[in-house]
Amino acid sequence: MFGFLGNEKQKLLNRLNQDGWHYGGLPGLQWEAERAKSADRSLMRQMVKELTQDTRFGEFFRACINCGNCTAMCPPFRFADFSPRVVVQKVMHARDEPELFFQMVDEYIWACFQCYSCWEVCPAHNNPGGLIAIIKELCVKHGLSSAKKALEPYSKILYKIMTTGTQITPDMHTTIALFRDWGPHKAELAKTIRLERQAVPVESMAGVMDKSWRVDESTMRELMLIEEEAGVMSSVEATLKDVVDMVREAKKELEGKKSG
Repeated sequence: MFGFLGNEKQKLLNRLNQDGWHYGGLPGLQWEAERAKSADRSLMRQMVKELTQDTRFGEFFRACINCGNCTAMCPPFRFADFSPRVVVQKVMHARDEPELFFQMVDEYIWACFQCYSCWEVCPAHNNPGGLIAIIKELCVKHGLSSAKKALEPYSKILYKIMTTGTQITPDMHTTIALFRDWGPHKAELAKTIRLERQAVPVESMAGVMDKSWRVDESTMRELMLIEEEAGVMSSVEATLKDVVDMVREAKKELEGKKSG
C-alpha cells in the first residue's frame, strides 16, 4: 500500500502509534506507548490526581495554544526526541486519558534538566519545566523504575545532601590544585590558571577547605530530623531505599553520640 513512499518516509510512517503520534528518535528516549497500555491503571490515575492537586499545578499549567515557542527554545529538543509542548499537551488530556500522561514517565521526561527556557517564552505563561519537576517527584515517590535508573548514579551526592545539606566532599577541594571543577572550558582556563592562583590571597584560604565540607553534628541532627518529620525520607524511600537507610543509620549514630 505504501510502496510509493521513499525509505525515510516509510521509516517515519512505521513509527506512528495508534493515536497518530510520531515516536522513537534517539535510543532511550522513546514514548513507551506499549508499556503505558500495560501499566497499572490505578497507579496512572493516582499520579494524575496527585499532579493536578499539587499546589504548584495551577501556576505551572494554564492553557496551551500550541505555538511551539517552548520547543523552539528547548536545549534537549536539539539533541533528542523531546518536546516541552508534547508534555503540556499530554498533561492537558491526562484526566481523560491517563495513558498519554504515563507514556512520558518511563524515560521521556528525564531528558529535561529544568533550565526553564520554555517558561520564559510561553505566551500563555505555562511552565513545562515546572510540570516535569512535579512529575519527576511523583516518579520518585511511587518508586518507578525510571526514577531509580535516573538517580542511581547520584547516590553519593544524595546521601551527602540529606545528611549534611551540601554535596561537597573532601576530594572535591585541595590546596594543591585549586579550581579543579572547570567544566567544559578547561583548556581555555588553563592558559591563565597560574596567574589566577597567585591572585588568591593566602590569608583568605585559612580554614576554607575544612569549613567547606565539615558540618557541625548538631546541624546534621536538625537537618535529618526536619527531613524525617517533613516526610522527605518516606516520600523518596520507594526509590532510594538504600540511601534513606544509610541516612537513618547516620541519624542513629549521631543521636547515640549525643546521648552518650
